[in-house]
Amino acid sequence: MHPVLPSLAAGLLLLAGHTTVQASQVSDGSVVLRMCKGADKVRSLSVMCHSYLNGYLDGARHYARDGKLSFCLGEGDKEKAPAALVAWIIAHPEVQTQPAGSVLHKALSETFPCQRGR
Repeated sequence: MHPVLPSLAAGLLLLAGHTTVQASQVSDGSVVLRMCKGADKVRSLSVMCHSYLNGYLDGARHYARDGKLSFCLGEGDKEKAPAALVAWIIAHPEVQTQPAGSVLHKALSETFPCQRGR
């Protein structure tokens, strides 16, 4: 058996039935929580969480007003982001039904605020 298959199977089971998103539906905070919660244990969830986060960051940079973001990720922060997102969403359970983009914006802004000169 290929060594990645057990991790992939575990990740798919964890997400089965919960992350099926129709074209008319929007991912919410609970989807981000489920993807990133297992990122440190299941490689497929890590890939999904980081990919989702990278896509959000690309979009945020592209659409930022005056090129300024409300959050700043320093060296090594992208690796810490999944655990930070999980902790923030757990601390703010009301956001689990809000659109994922809004949740990421709030979580990153509060967890990784920009310092002057950064």
